[in-house]
Amino acid sequence: MYAVAEVIDDLCVANKGCSLCIMYCPEANTILFDKEKRVATVVEERCKGCELCVVVCSAAKHNAIILVHR
Repeated sequence: MYAVAEVIDDLCVANKGCSLCIMYCPEANTILFDKEKRVATVVEERCKGCELCVVVCSAAKHNAIILVHR
């Protein structure tokens, strides 16, 4: 079992200009902006489960990212 980040689309405010999770993710091209849905999206195959995106999203009071176990 391993952990990966998952974005809760209804809570994500990337369409309003937030990109904290994208900027702070230490693994390049892991969190991307989905232009169709207008939210951040996680490329699960690249996610290391470090939880940094969860921390920055929570600190901004958006709480739009959770860590899930697969």
